[in-house]
Amino acid sequence: MNTKQIPNILSISRILISISLFFFFENFVLFLFFYLLAGLTDILDGYVARKLNAKSTLGAKLDSIGDLVFYAVLICYLATIHREILKPYLIFIILILLFRVINIVFGFAKYKRLIMIHTIANKLTGFLIFLLPIFIWLDRKELFVAVLIIALLSPIEEFLIILWSNTDEIDLNRKSIYKLKTKNK
Repeated sequence: MNTKQIPNILSISRILISISLFFFFENFVLFLFFYLLAGLTDILDGYVARKLNAKSTLGAKLDSIGDLVFYAVLICYLATIHREILKPYLIFIILILLFRVINIVFGFAKYKRLIMIHTIANKLTGFLIFLLPIFIWLDRKELFVAVLIIALLSPIEEFLIILWSNTDEIDLNRKSIYKLKTKNK
């Protein structure tokens, strides 16, 4: 096996593990085990890609697809098992999803491909959303508001990066809106 493929294998594993979570909604111990395993593969794919110098466009796309699948399953889990907890935050959740869809559509219209930027805010959002089931288990529901505010601000930043980018190519690994110069300048 080519070691340069390990990050892609980890991303594909995360997609499959995320889908398997549907079978464990009613068993929190198994759900948590596979949930944490999916989170570990998410951390490892980027780390291994950097260590092996195996970063690729395909890897970035697989990572983004893995994120989408993972968070779609998480939303289904929360909506199925913890819908009463979500009710007061429904407007936040709808706005977050709306901004994410707008970014996908706008990015595709501008660049003719799927655009999901790996900003620090998006990574922080991903980490905090990843912690939501654990917050529920620890009965720390008050953290939902902070998580949802950050989750709402990160797609706004991503939208502004896409909007203000004047180049034909966009850096999917851009860390923040504040770094407006490209590597070529």
